[in-house]
Amino acid sequence: MLLTLISLGAIFLFVTGTPILLIMISWVVATSYFVADLSLSNVGIGAIDTITSFVFLAVPLFIATGDFLTEGGISKRLIDFARSLTAVFPGRTAAASVVSSGMFAAVSGSNSATAATVGRMLNEEMTQTGMKKPLVAAIVASGGIVGVIIPPSVIFVVYGVTMNVSTIDLFIGGIIPGLILVLSMLVTVMFLARKTEPGVGLRGFSPKTIGKTGAQAWLGFIAIGLIFFGVYDGLFSPTEAAGIVALFCLFAGLIITRQIKVKNVPSIMMRSAAVTGLIVPLVAFSTQFQQVLGVLDAAQAVQSLLSSIGANFGVTAAITLMLLLILMVGALTESVAVVLILGPILAPVAAGFGIDPIHWGVVFVVGTAIGFVTPPYGLNLFVVSAVCKVPFGQVMRAILIMLVPLLLAWLFITVSPWTTMLLQPTK
Repeated sequence: MLLTLISLGAIFLFVTGTPILLIMISWVVATSYFVADLSLSNVGIGAIDTITSFVFLAVPLFIATGDFLTEGGISKRLIDFARSLTAVFPGRTAAASVVSSGMFAAVSGSNSATAATVGRMLNEEMTQTGMKKPLVAAIVASGGIVGVIIPPSVIFVVYGVTMNVSTIDLFIGGIIPGLILVLSMLVTVMFLARKTEPGVGLRGFSPKTIGKTGAQAWLGFIAIGLIFFGVYDGLFSPTEAAGIVALFCLFAGLIITRQIKVKNVPSIMMRSAAVTGLIVPLVAFSTQFQQVLGVLDAAQAVQSLLSSIGANFGVTAAITLMLLLILMVGALTESVAVVLILGPILAPVAAGFGIDPIHWGVVFVVGTAIGFVTPPYGLNLFVVSAVCKVPFGQVMRAILIMLVPLLLAWLFITVSPWTTMLLQPTK
């Protein structure tokens, strides 16, 4: 009875707009003390133990990398290169926004940073082609989700730390699925924008422009290469890669492009720290949340239910239910919370069905990423609503058409383990 009242109180707080962090902490403390009979000292000790992980240090570093990219002008050069590549396509500006998102994602590791950067730089230009502003915002928002799929990825780091899965393997596993998501969105936006910005065919193909913009974007390519080849070849860990690429982007902005001033570095890092501050506390209290669920046998109950569904109605039915659960929770709350709440519950069930932990980890994170743009919450929807100056309700309605290719791509990735396992190094 007491557990029910505490949980109903948490639901009420959520409905009234209370931050998910405060809800999680309140639920953990109240349930630990009044229901599970756990010492409250575990809350502080467990929080510190959870975040004092070398791997987790990659999170603030990748966030800082995204800010250094933008402030140093490197992201703009990547976007210019993307525009030269898509010049032959119908809806070439919208297509450029999708390709730009993929390139920026290959360095930043953040979905909201990807959406905000591309939105600021291409929003007006896309609108001037005749596209409606809500659709422009929806395209930018959906393109941002690859920020946590194409490595590096902040959410892959959080999932790897939480589930004790190799972050490097998750990074590698996200490469092909990230490209599939980009391709699905690219085809969709070309279809949607074919009338407002018709294709010009081979007249738009200019090797000279591609070569020129590609040469100007060399700093971005070096940053991407440092992460991809450094991590893939085992030269350094994800955390070391995050540190190296962050320093490289800072150095490039200060010395090469000279768009970052020394006096502005503290404010840039404070902005990165503010974003990190939203993620770290959630991860810090995840251990206690999982511990309470374990004492209450809640996780075991859900796992037993899903396993029973798999036994009685088939594995496909159980996996479909798991995907729906990921999407629904992802549409209501932040991605880190989804990983911390559902990750430990669903991963053992997936393993019981014979699904490789790396494949399931990528499928899980893709689902949470789609949750970034799924109403009613959808973090990216709020980001682009502010950046593109479009009312949230209009963005929420426009995003529905972009969800179709994303969901189809997610289903394809789920039933195609090769998409996550093909590039894995032989062990």
